[in-house]
Amino acid sequence: MARMDQIDSEALRTLRYQHYWLTNLGILKLRRHLNRDELDAAEHVLAQLRAAPIDTPELSFSVSMLEIDLSGRRTDYSSALMLTEQKLQDLNRKEADIYQRLKAMVVKARMFDRAALPQKGFSVALRAACLAHTAQILPVLWEAIGAMSRVLISVKEYDAAVRLVEHTLPQALECEDCALTAYLFSCLADGRMGMAGRSKDNTSQQNENLAKALSSLDRSFEEFSKIEDVKGQCEMLAKRATIMHLNGDLVLANDFAAKYLDIRKAAKEQQ
Repeated sequence: MARMDQIDSEALRTLRYQHYWLTNLGILKLRRHLNRDELDAAEHVLAQLRAAPIDTPELSFSVSMLEIDLSGRRTDYSSALMLTEQKLQDLNRKEADIYQRLKAMVVKARMFDRAALPQKGFSVALRAACLAHTAQILPVLWEAIGAMSRVLISVKEYDAAVRLVEHTLPQALECEDCALTAYLFSCLADGRMGMAGRSKDNTSQQNENLAKALSSLDRSFEEFSKIEDVKGQCEMLAKRATIMHLNGDLVLANDFAAKYLDIRKAAKEQQ
């Protein structure tokens, strides 16, 4: 945001450039409000962006994806899925950029997962992964694989989900996309916790899986912190507190719970 404000005003004397700059600035503000869980502020910025026509297809697509994310964060999953389907139909009619079509497909699969219906998104996630692999659009491929792992976890195929994500993470880290990395580490942690739940109590195998799950939660929390994603941070802390509680380490569990409350409180004070 600071870099955007440092742009020389002389460069924005042309109306077209000024409109492009203002749209990008609005998208950055909208994404930041969403990450900070400031949904009313996000709604206001979105209304401002929608008030003016957006001629650039890439910026229009970004605004549409953020609008879908806003509906998802409000837990209005029916509206989010409806908007996603409308966007997909629009993209198919216009024969839009393949990245946009694949990204919208992955967003649809992830929205099913957020709505606690991950298995409904399996076919679209698999199709997106296959097409992304063919087109070599790697960030979308890694995200689609993460969506597929969520389906595997939902049907208790924890080993397969962990193998899938573990083979993906080294390449995904090269993208330097904090949101993507946080998502994949979260999927890996859930898979490891599922494997630990299947192991016998207090065995070395269970302890190893729990330790790896905690490590993945730590990495996911770090990545969410970089983009100030309050909801993601709190979710990781809640899972860490749950694991510590199950291990009988009530002191650490309470520490994580307190940190969870602190982040929530700080987010509310910023609104």
